[in-house]
This record gives sequence, C-alpha cells and structure tokens, in this order.
Amino acid sequence: MALLPTFQEIAPRRPAVWSGYCAGDDAPAQFLRAAGAAYRGRAGLYQLFNEMEDKDGHLFSVLQTRKNGVLARPRSIEPSAQDARSRDVARFIEDALAAIPNFDAALLQLLDALGKGMAIAEVMWARRDGALVVDSIRSRFQGRFAFDDHGRLCLMDAPAASSSGGGREGAAVPPRKFLLLTFNARHDNPYGQGLCEKAYWYYWFKKNNLKFWVAYNERFGSPTVIARFRPGTTPAEQDRLLEVIDSIRHDAGVAIPDSVAIELLEARRQGSAGTYQQLADWCNDEISKIVLGQTLTASEGRRSGSLALARVHDAVRNEYVESDARALMAVINGQLIRWLVDFNFGPAVAAPRWIIDTSKDEDLAEQSAVDRQLVSMGVPLSAEYFYRRYGRPAPEPGERALSYDDRNLYQYHLQYGVLTINEVRRALGLPPVAWGEQPTRPTRESPAGPNETRATPPLEDAERDIEKEIEQSGA
Repeated sequence: MALLPTFQEIAPRRPAVWSGYCAGDDAPAQFLRAAGAAYRGRAGLYQLFNEMEDKDGHLFSVLQTRKNGVLARPRSIEPSAQDARSRDVARFIEDALAAIPNFDAALLQLLDALGKGMAIAEVMWARRDGALVVDSIRSRFQGRFAFDDHGRLCLMDAPAASSSGGGREGAAVPPRKFLLLTFNARHDNPYGQGLCEKAYWYYWFKKNNLKFWVAYNERFGSPTVIARFRPGTTPAEQDRLLEVIDSIRHDAGVAIPDSVAIELLEARRQGSAGTYQQLADWCNDEISKIVLGQTLTASEGRRSGSLALARVHDAVRNEYVESDARALMAVINGQLIRWLVDFNFGPAVAAPRWIIDTSKDEDLAEQSAVDRQLVSMGVPLSAEYFYRRYGRPAPEPGERALSYDDRNLYQYHLQYGVLTINEVRRALGLPPVAWGEQPTRPTRESPAGPNETRATPPLEDAERDIEKEIEQSGA
C-alpha cells in the first residue's frame, strides 16, 4: 500500500494567537500604555503609527527613502506569451494602468504597509467603451478593517455590520474590491508586523529625551538673574523689578534705579548636553538599521567610512528595495491586473506581468576599465556591444565619426586645425618641416582648379608623411 500524507490540518490558526495583537480593543498593551489614553484599540495603534511618522522626522525620512527606492525604478508590462492574443491583453493592461489617476500615489499608499504592517486601498471600477477599467484607487485607514476567524478581511464600520448586530465582527468585504498589501505577515498574524512597531521604543526614548534636553537648555542656556533691592521697597516696585528681570532675557538693555543691583548667576553644570545628543543619535541609528538595514546612507556624515563599506551599506539598501518591489508586484499582478483580466477577458486567460526593474545600476567607469582590460588581453568584442553597453548611437554610413587610434593620435587636432603639423611632429619627437607651421584645414572634396593653388599641403599627405617617419624611426 502506497504511503499517503496527512491531509487534515492539525494545528489550525486560533484567533487567540493573534487577536491580542490587533483585534478590537486588545491592541498591544505595552505600546498603548506608553502612548497614553488617547490611543485605544486596534484603530488607536494605527493612529499611533501615523503620529510617529508625523512627529519623528528621521523615521519619516528613512521610510520615505525605502518607499521611493521602489517607486523610482523603471516599470514595464510583460505579456504572458509572445502570441498576438497575449500582446493585445498586455497592451490593454498597460493602457488601463496608465489611465488610473495618480497611480504612483496609490502605489506609495500601498507601500505604507512597510511602516504599519498592512495597507488597504479600495478599487473604484468604471465601464468605459465596453470595458471594465479602474476609475481610481483610494487608500483606506487600516483601523477600519479587521480579519475574522477565517482570515477574511472585514470592514468594521460597514452599515451592514451595524444594522445586523454583527458588532465587532464587521462585514466581509466583496471580492475584487480592496487591494491588500501586508508586510511580515504570518499565517497566525494576517495583520503583518510593521517597522513602526519595531522602532517604537527608540521613538519613545528619543521623544522623552528631547523633553529633558529642552529643560536642560532652558536651565543652563542663560544665567539666572538676581535683583537686589533695599528694604522698604513697595510691592509695586518689586513687581516692576520682576518685569525688568523678564525683559533682560529678551532686550539688549534695561533701565533700573540706583537702589537696585542686578546680578547674573551662572548655574554650575553637572554633566554635558552631549549625552542628550548621543542618545538621540543612537536612537536614529537604530531606527535606520530597522528600516534600511544600515546607517551610512542616513547618518548625515557623522561617521567616516571607507568607500568599500559605503558600497556594502548601499548594497544592503538595494536588497531591501528589491524585496519591497517583489511584494508590490505580487499585489498588482495577483490582485489588480488579475481582476482586470478576469473582468475583460475571462479567468482562463493568462495575465501579463507588471515588472519593476530592480537590476543594479552599472558603474560605467568600472565596466569600461574591465572592457579595456579584456581588449588589451586580446578578447574579441564587437563594436555593437560597446554601443549597446554604453548607450551611444552607432554612426550612420557616410557620417563623419571621431575615433581614437594609437597610430594616429593627433588625427582630430590636425583635422580641425587645433595644432600645426610641426607641433604634432615635436610631440612625436620628429624634426620640423618647412611647411609645418601653417594651420591645417580639412581636405577638399574635389581637386583644385587650374587657377587655384593650395597654400597648405593636403591633410592626408601630412598624416601619411608623419606615419612614414614614425615607422622609419621605429617609434
């Protein structure tokens, strides 16, 4: 008897495993306790993440760097096959995506899942010229949605849920309506795990560190003012002295009577303000590691590093960009494009692929050095390869072209009269000639007439003479 596997699921997902993370009012207690009573439940968690990005400039910057790294890459549509039908479907999808208003902004909103764990966008469908197309893509606040016990996405404030008494369960959203991108999602946690969650405590430390830093600057940034007055000074005069003391902090000078003495008391500092800066920098570095995987591309030059180390850090960031691009392509290809093909061509038709080019930009200087070395070693390389590799157009037949030739190094200079023939000869170690001081000019296309003379020898003759003398001298 043949062996068979166990088909039954032994350890199904239990809501209790992840309901404490994002279900209803049981959002992560450790975050919400630290954030304050204003943030309650799962919606409060996403509000907290929004506030983190709004108030922490460094966190916002590194998240935008990661998102823009994906959106800046070239994009294209690749047909599922090379037959005419597949190319027609690909052209339809390309036109449909190009017609979506603010499509890049919609992609940016989907990448919001990097920070918050998931991003949701509603697709607004429309019928145009007999085809079902996307009229717009509208981002939705994550706190309005939840997953039921079966992993279905539900709208918690849907009218159907309120009227039916569904309460906390919400109403399942219709199919082919909402785009969903999750980051670091697991089978036991469909909500994903955003980078803001991992960066929260560094954000919290830095925020509270700033409070003490500001208090330190207020206390030690300017000296304490002491006003001494004689006994018998009236309360009104004492109030006036307090106004004078307050004005000293802002005005360049004040007027006081002779009976009043003003002193500036310098506070004795314990410790240094640099510790606050060091803590803030450390928190920023940790946030950079969480989001970008490295620090050199976001540390504002506070540390010096080798070029090799900088390249390694940039390569790490590029790996993150490639991973994020694959996640975004999975959503657009598996959801949006698949739905467009289903509605307009049928579920049996293969869908084209929306591709983000994540190939590394080549260092042309480094590549040219490699190609030069290969040529010097005798490796044959076609001219078409060089035109394609370096993005240069090949000259048309009959078109004047400039080229470098060791045997005729000064061809360009002679061709356009930049140097005289004798200047070229001196550079090559050859003796001057009597007619070599006159500037050269391009060779005539037709011979001179019977009454015409040429003051300058033909350029070809001069070049031929120089080449002959070089060969004879063994240069």
